[in-house]
Amino acid sequence: MSGEFILVIDDSREIVKHLTETVLPSFGYHTMHAFDGRSGLEVIRDKEPDLVMLDYNLPQMTGLDVLQQMAQESLKTPVVLMTGYGSELSAIEAFRLGAKDYLIKPFTVDEIVETIDRALLETRLLHDKAKLAEEIRRLRVEMSRQNNEMRTLSNIGKAITSLLSVDEVLQRVLEAATYLTNAEEATIWLPDNEGKHLRPYDRQTSYRPNAQPSILPLADSAAGEVMQSGRPLRQSSMSGQGLKVKTGYFAHAVLYVPLQLRGITLGVLGVSNGTAYRAFSKQDEFLLSFLADYAAIALENARVFQAADQALTSRLEELNTLIHITQTITSSLDLQEVIHLTIKQVHDSWNIEASSLWLLDEENQKLRVLTNVGTAVEELSKIELDINQGIVGHVVRAGQPLYTNDVTSDEHHYRQADERTGFHTRSILCVPLIFRGKVVGAMQLLNKIDGDFDEVDLERARAIAAAIAIAVSNALLFDEAESQKQQLEMALHQLDNANLP
Repeated sequence: MSGEFILVIDDSREIVKHLTETVLPSFGYHTMHAFDGRSGLEVIRDKEPDLVMLDYNLPQMTGLDVLQQMAQESLKTPVVLMTGYGSELSAIEAFRLGAKDYLIKPFTVDEIVETIDRALLETRLLHDKAKLAEEIRRLRVEMSRQNNEMRTLSNIGKAITSLLSVDEVLQRVLEAATYLTNAEEATIWLPDNEGKHLRPYDRQTSYRPNAQPSILPLADSAAGEVMQSGRPLRQSSMSGQGLKVKTGYFAHAVLYVPLQLRGITLGVLGVSNGTAYRAFSKQDEFLLSFLADYAAIALENARVFQAADQALTSRLEELNTLIHITQTITSSLDLQEVIHLTIKQVHDSWNIEASSLWLLDEENQKLRVLTNVGTAVEELSKIELDINQGIVGHVVRAGQPLYTNDVTSDEHHYRQADERTGFHTRSILCVPLIFRGKVVGAMQLLNKIDGDFDEVDLERARAIAAAIAIAVSNALLFDEAESQKQQLEMALHQLDNANLP
């Protein structure tokens, strides 16, 4: 580490010039100088240099006098004493008065550099420790903030997914979007019946499927770009009116994220700052995307509920059960609790013999069981499948659900699993767990007791799988964040207890 300020106190102008103009600057040090002990002491008091190179023989005050006065005034600046050959005994007294090291004249450049490094070692360690401690504390505060944000998002998601009115869902999502991103306005853009335009829904309007206020063309708008690509978009312009959002409305900053469910984009959630000169950050994008995952499920559930006609009245109780399952699964950030609640809810809502959740290790392209009910737990937990093995591997690889009521005739069935667990599989329904367009795992239901698996079972399973994918992925993210926080706290604790040599 260079850049420290070094004060040279010596009555030899040749030595001072050699050190301050040639040697020390060549190694990156800044220099100051004085030609007698009294003026040197004044510089130490006023300028607080990082190191003093102090000559033993000085006019007015000797080097030892300066050291003694520094000790009396508790001046902690490290000192290297410079003395002539044969005066080594003077160094002993200098050490007693607090000097860090000494140099015997004449000295070489290497001796100067090595002595300075030794003298500044403790100061540099203290500086590095303080800097590292501050960085760890900053990271710890950041991790706590992120964890609080995730808990807040979880609570918002729980509230949103409990709503059965499309209008209420949209209003609550808009309120949450402006709150999380500190935006001036929020809008949800939904496709019209023909799928060629987007119509806006904001906090001043109501959900009207046939209304078309300020519609946007899907092919030539920022929101339309997000709708088609399925990827978030952040833009800002601090000059003039800014960016055109819709007819008659401009903004200095906009942020759009897709509302996606099972890899399908249902709409676009956007926030904007019309008058505030503040761009949206990557963190704003993360929070809004997180909210959009919950909003997509809530919106779809509410749409299904409100679209049900008299012929579907008998199924309202089943739909309420589905919403309850979604709400229960997404109410926790603890991974073990999530998978326990999930498997319990699945068994409570299906008359089946066994079920399991599988998680994809994307790096190794392997599948392992997160939890299962109805089969030999220990044996099934030992099974690890390649992505090209079994029905679950086929579903994860294709990203599409599959069910069969005669597994013996299905070429993808992994019979070794039955052999190892002693379980006899007759029928199976398997759906992928899709999070933000990526397959993260699968849910399997085995041996329906009261009949065959059908399309109704498939739709129910897909709806629950969407909630499971979000809940499991969020729980894994939370676990990772908590683990990083604990590591940082442990590092800080060890650092605080460390003793310098």
